[in-house]
Amino acid sequence: MDLTQFLLLAATVVFGLACRSYGNRYLLKLGWIAYLAASYLGGWFLTGSHAAGAAGIALWFMLPWVEIVGRVRRLRLPVTSEVRHRFPPARDVFPELGELSEELEAAGFTHAGDTGWQWSETDHFMRLFLHPEQRVQASVAQAQQRDLGLYVSYVSLTSRTPDGRAITTTNYPFVPTMSFSPAHRVQRVPDVGSLEELLGAHQDLLTSQGLTTADLAEPDPEALADLIERDLRAQVAHNLDTGLLEPAGEEGFIRYSWRGCAHLWLQVVKDMIRV
Repeated sequence: MDLTQFLLLAATVVFGLACRSYGNRYLLKLGWIAYLAASYLGGWFLTGSHAAGAAGIALWFMLPWVEIVGRVRRLRLPVTSEVRHRFPPARDVFPELGELSEELEAAGFTHAGDTGWQWSETDHFMRLFLHPEQRVQASVAQAQQRDLGLYVSYVSLTSRTPDGRAITTTNYPFVPTMSFSPAHRVQRVPDVGSLEELLGAHQDLLTSQGLTTADLAEPDPEALADLIERDLRAQVAHNLDTGLLEPAGEEGFIRYSWRGCAHLWLQVVKDMIRV
């Protein structure tokens, strides 16, 4: 690699870093493309082979597979997860909780309790809210993977119909680890910049489903935790039925099947392309 090639490669990497430092979705995409270009140029400049450059790009998409096979496949997950009262995490662990709670209350939501569950190595905390007039349930949530030092915070809005369907809009930033049951329609909008935008996206989803407020079930604050647990059970049962999960050989535990690993990898790759 000569000096000109090195400077071109360095400039591409710096350009990508600069784009990724902004919150604009188009600049984020441009930064991701710059990273891919830098990987291609690195492989090409070092070996003189375009095939090596293509391999540099392919490596980005194979890294998630290594993580899935090396870690996710080994997980042993409980068939059932008990959703029960939880005390909120410490302020330094979940600093956004107070601000997001205030935003929901300012939008007309009422605090309905704190709850959570544990799923394998991940602790889930949820602060639940209700908007009786709009018949919407909201949650300010955090998923904590302490072994990896990963803390993911997000807000979800859910409306339910009398026949048991659930319609959810969430800004959860990552692909879901399992498919949702046919009775649970989920819209993921990780790029929304405010609660108002999230509420608007949820209303658009309800409209696309042909639902008005009158078509929705009135939320019962005493039943929210039970409804979340029911959703989790239905999701696990659906993934067992479709072969994405399988018995782990220990009573009461399941794991990702090879088909489930491939499905999860494809979802991650799609998300990488959409970034």
